[in-house]
Amino acid sequence: MIKFFRKIRQKLLTENKLSNYFIYAIGEVILVVIGILIALQLNNLNDIKKDKGDEKKYLARIQLDIKQDLAELERLFQGDTIQLDAYTFLGRYLQSDSIATDPIVLVTKSGNAFGIHWFEGKNIVFDDMKSSGKTGLITSDSLRNSIQYYYRLFDEVIKEESVHNNSILKYNDNIYPFFETGSGSDIGMPERWKENSNEKSFYKIYNSVINLDEDQKKIISDNFGLTKANILLNHRVRLLLHKEGLKTITAIDAYLKQEK
Repeated sequence: MIKFFRKIRQKLLTENKLSNYFIYAIGEVILVVIGILIALQLNNLNDIKKDKGDEKKYLARIQLDIKQDLAELERLFQGDTIQLDAYTFLGRYLQSDSIATDPIVLVTKSGNAFGIHWFEGKNIVFDDMKSSGKTGLITSDSLRNSIQYYYRLFDEVIKEESVHNNSILKYNDNIYPFFETGSGSDIGMPERWKENSNEKSFYKIYNSVINLDEDQKKIISDNFGLTKANILLNHRVRLLLHKEGLKTITAIDAYLKQEK
């Protein structure tokens, strides 16, 4: 092809047809420009195709992370319920002697009450997108905003939990001196798996609870109330994240189906 155009150019020069030569030269330049533009367009299409592939991969991984977050949040909801039920039972017990004080129930509730629940979550994929400047791969503004809002709530849950759980630790420290330490881990265990060493610990815990005086009950009851309030605050902010997570994975699903 190059030889063909070269021959035409040489023929025009030898025949001294300068006007035709200039027209030909301009046409040749135009053809070269068109060729470059076509090459750029093809390259651009390849880049778009690659970006679309990367977008889908990132969205699928973000969706998986959020689903795992939701599963973790649901486990925490169960833990919150068990704790709040336990604190409520113990608080009512402290305020009224008429409530049944079955040793197994009382020690079980005491064991269920204490402990700190933390949301860990998974935000590695989205953090990777942010740090590498790839959030723009998500071409849908509404979907990108939805994902960014979810992860803002994600960070907020971590911050809120840190504040509330530190308060819970402080309130628990106010309560621990009134309880005999020990293990009630054998509660409800079949006889063959019970450890004799835990039986004494079990009754130490039970006796420490039933022998509280009124002043001690008041201190414990007040701290129970404050602890419950902070558990509930954690619970509520997690609920917001769970709700937003459900909306976000639904939006990702719809977008990926639309892009097929």
